[in-house]
Amino acid sequence: MAKRYKNVNGVRVEMSSEEISAKEAEEKIFADEKPNRQKDALRSTRKPLFQEADYKINTLVDNGGDASAWRKYRQELRDITKAEDLGNVTFPTKPS
Repeated sequence: MAKRYKNVNGVRVEMSSEEISAKEAEEKIFADEKPNRQKDALRSTRKPLFQEADYKINTLVDNGGDASAWRKYRQELRDITKAEDLGNVTFPTKPS
């Protein structure tokens, strides 16, 4: 097991094997939860974009317009959480 250190009152102290095991278990849990936190952040950001898209789609449909561009945009928003790199996502461009 590799040596790991902690800071105790400003002094670098080697961690015990039990402390290392506990720290590694904690890091694994954190790593496992990271994609879920990233997805939650993306969902929070896109929620108002969904609301806007729904409004635009409904307005266009009510007025007999073509809502296909906004529907495509809404689907792209929906698919954003399927990205490979959730930390580096590019949001789709809104239709004009």
